Amino acid sequence: MMKMFDRNPGLIGGNRLKLGIFGANVSSGRTYIDIPERWDATWEHNLALAQCADQAGIEAMVPIARWKGYGGITNPNGESFESTAWACGLLAATRHINVFSTVHVPLVPPVLAAKQMATADHIGRGRFGVNLVCGWNEDEFGMFGVEHQGHDAGYDQAEEWWSIVRRIWNGDESFDFDGRYFQLRNIEGRPLPYGGRAPLMMNAGMSEVGRDFALRLSDMHFDGIKSGDRIADTKRRAAEAGRTIQVWTPVGVICRSSTSEAQEFADYCVEHADHEAIGGVRGSGQKPLAERVLGRGNFCAIGDPDKVAEGLAEVHAANFDGMVLHFVNYLDEFPMFAQEVLPRLERMGLRQPAVRSVT
Repeated sequence: MMKMFDRNPGLIGGNRLKLGIFGANVSSGRTYIDIPERWDATWEHNLALAQCADQAGIEAMVPIARWKGYGGITNPNGESFESTAWACGLLAATRHINVFSTVHVPLVPPVLAAKQMATADHIGRGRFGVNLVCGWNEDEFGMFGVEHQGHDAGYDQAEEWWSIVRRIWNGDESFDFDGRYFQLRNIEGRPLPYGGRAPLMMNAGMSEVGRDFALRLSDMHFDGIKSGDRIADTKRRAAEAGRTIQVWTPVGVICRSSTSEAQEFADYCVEHADHEAIGGVRGSGQKPLAERVLGRGNFCAIGDPDKVAEGLAEVHAANFDGMVLHFVNYLDEFPMFAQEVLPRLERMGLRQPAVRSVT
């Protein structure tokens, strides 16, 4: 019998402020700019980044699930590694960091997904997690010959999908499923997830329907930069339902030796915005241009190491448990973040130094 182990280490308990890296599996990452410094998402770059983050004590790598780019001059995300296969590769090459897969419910059958994710979880010995998304890009749906169900119905479909996966992972005997979206016969699946315990599931639903889905089913909920009252309400409602939920948010980072240097680079990025690509990003139109260029409308921490650390601490003070970070060029910029910003967060009492064995 397999002995008990720490499921998704570092994400359950661990640091007061948890950190992940977001979107490194896709070309240009989370930025929409035409500069030579933008992210080149080769496998070699992803592997080096994951191993660097692993040694630095970063808790997670979270990918974007994209099947088409956003067009424009640079076609951001036009090249992307399929996220479950990507997770398998990174889990095999790291020792501590959790690696997520981002799975589109309408595009991946639940029986196939359950098998793929259990495989990844065994490769990582319990360090795999799933980011469950309903999808929104109808062009991508057309590639698979399926129709978009609409916003609210998409979450109903996701609930059926997740219930099928969880029954497989619970080790149920062969079963049938008769739902509105799935009619399946003689379902079974082995192996179960590593250690017989399901991986953590995150979801980014921010509408009321999406939040309700996350409150009932997710372990981790992604939200935009909102008031502390909204985040506190999410946690209160989960507690009333007998559940514990973490709330995370994406944050863009430009860290340089001086704030003026960081701002100069941010201005340089804005000057070289790929406006056509930005126009293809849902929900980006009402945000300031710098935020749209550098992070699809999310908060950006721009400055020297002190200012970046202070910015992350301010976001944490709004009751966020964790942040997924993205950089213009992850591999060039993350080492400075690890060397300069992480120690400042440790001195603030938000994180503990990473203790890593030599491999």
